[in-house]
Amino acid sequence: MHITRKTNQELVVVDSTVWLSVALLAFAAFGAYITTVRNTRGGFISVAILLLFAFLFWRKEIVTFDAGRQQAEWNRRRAFKTAGGTIPFSEIKGIAIDSSTSNSRNNLTYRLSILTQDSPVPMSDVYAGNWSKYDKLRTQILEFLHIEADERSSPGLADEAAIRLLLQQGRKIEAIQRLRSCQPISLAEAKDRVDTIDEKMKAAK
Repeated sequence: MHITRKTNQELVVVDSTVWLSVALLAFAAFGAYITTVRNTRGGFISVAILLLFAFLFWRKEIVTFDAGRQQAEWNRRRAFKTAGGTIPFSEIKGIAIDSSTSNSRNNLTYRLSILTQDSPVPMSDVYAGNWSKYDKLRTQILEFLHIEADERSSPGLADEAAIRLLLQQGRKIEAIQRLRSCQPISLAEAKDRVDTIDEKMKAAK
């Protein structure tokens, strides 16, 4: 996920794996050529598999924050499905960093969601790594929307479960950063809160 366009009137955020689909299609085309030249039927199975994955991985999600129209427009495009909608700026309460565990090592991955009066609207269907990247992106969007720091907090942004997971992995600094990203508190206060959670975890062992 990254910003592809930023002006005074418009901010466009894109999350896409189209490049991966194009690469797979190129491999499939090359495989089809080799299979045809060598006249081997078995190669067409590999080509078919590459084509299948190219369609499955085709994904492009665009969120356009339009200051002129005072609305955010989101579009999700997949090979066989599209979806979209608009959200007035007046209904946007903030931008949240959602987290999820990605594998057996319980590594945290992230995505951004638009917080509204009703339910959050994910800016992507996919979670990815690098918390600092998403925090920086979130800050840029909030600045564009002119949402002040004290309006940025989200109850689900730095939930205790995520903090505990980071502490279990020995990532205390990231746990502190995560807490501060959603609440306008000082570094010392964030450290104290994380230390309290850490102590409770150790006492429960």
